[in-house]
Amino acid sequence: MSTLRTVLISTALLLTAENGLAREINIPVPMEYRFIRSVLVNQLYTGPDESVRAWKDGKQCSYLDLDHPQISSENGQVKIQNNVQARIGTALGGKCMALVEWSGILQTFQQPTLDASGNVLSFPVTQLNAFDRNGQPLNISQLQSLIKKAAEPKLSGLKIDLNQVRPDIAKALVPYIAAEHSEELHDTINSLRFNQAKADANGLQINLGYTANNPNPNDVKPAAVLNEAELKQWRAFWQNWQASLDKSIATAQLGSNAEDTRAKLHEVLQKAGSAFEQGLSSESVAENDPVRKFFNSSWDTFAPLLRDASSQLPGGEKLRYVTLIAATDLMYELESIGSPLGLEVSSNGLRKLARSLIAQQTLKGKAKKAKRKG
Repeated sequence: MSTLRTVLISTALLLTAENGLAREINIPVPMEYRFIRSVLVNQLYTGPDESVRAWKDGKQCSYLDLDHPQISSENGQVKIQNNVQARIGTALGGKCMALVEWSGILQTFQQPTLDASGNVLSFPVTQLNAFDRNGQPLNISQLQSLIKKAAEPKLSGLKIDLNQVRPDIAKALVPYIAAEHSEELHDTINSLRFNQAKADANGLQINLGYTANNPNPNDVKPAAVLNEAELKQWRAFWQNWQASLDKSIATAQLGSNAEDTRAKLHEVLQKAGSAFEQGLSSESVAENDPVRKFFNSSWDTFAPLLRDASSQLPGGEKLRYVTLIAATDLMYELESIGSPLGLEVSSNGLRKLARSLIAQQTLKGKAKKAKRKG
């Protein structure tokens, strides 16, 4: 679950704080169930065909398998539904003899729960139901006991622990942060606390509180346009990202108007590339900022389509895009309360981000060369 924890929290902290007076900030971090499911499958259901062996005996004559989890909500709780296959057997003559075999559906209802410190979000199981394929409740006492003993603690073990994941969060955010702001970044991460968590029809709604500095307008310096060497590196980043998205757009399940949706996605990606290139390479005034104009005119349409397309990517790439999409959504909300993290949906902000990415990539390249020499 470490990747999910990092994604949930990194979406609220993509860029750095500026100098100024500190204040407490509360930011909502929504996570749709389909993305939570994709991460769960990537982290937990790693067996064949989205499965996990939740329990087995020493001779593997008895086992409990879960597969194909479906996540939703009901009455303010997270509802996880799994296919379940169970067998209770015994070893005779070097072979396993099945005494009881059963397959059906397992439902768990899990309540998002915060500890007193606000550091740990857990999901204890409050109700567990097992049914056969015809919807009849499981009435085999041995299997009921096995499911409760094995599946309940496995699923209840899901949690987001800030104490454990702060280093992961910092590592995830470093590529987006200018070196001179690294201290502020770590101070902000160390101040993180959960304030609220609830499940609704759309997803898991988490409120994060943290201490951030108010921006001081006098300290916000304009970023110069990228030089040719920097532009070359940026173009390589963008081309790699676009290639990944183009590939997923071509194969994504996008509903009845799939071809029209694909055409719109490709069109908006082209517009994004042009707007970003212009914002990075040419001077602009605030009222005619190409990056700002692109997001204002396209993001509300583009973001839902991009989520659908990015859900088709492999685990690591998928998480990167989920994080970037959610973080961009949050930029608008953060800007509306005074940009406490110095977030800018603008050419100026994009230049800072591009240079941070380039600097991190340069450091990685140097490290690889040093490793080869060593």
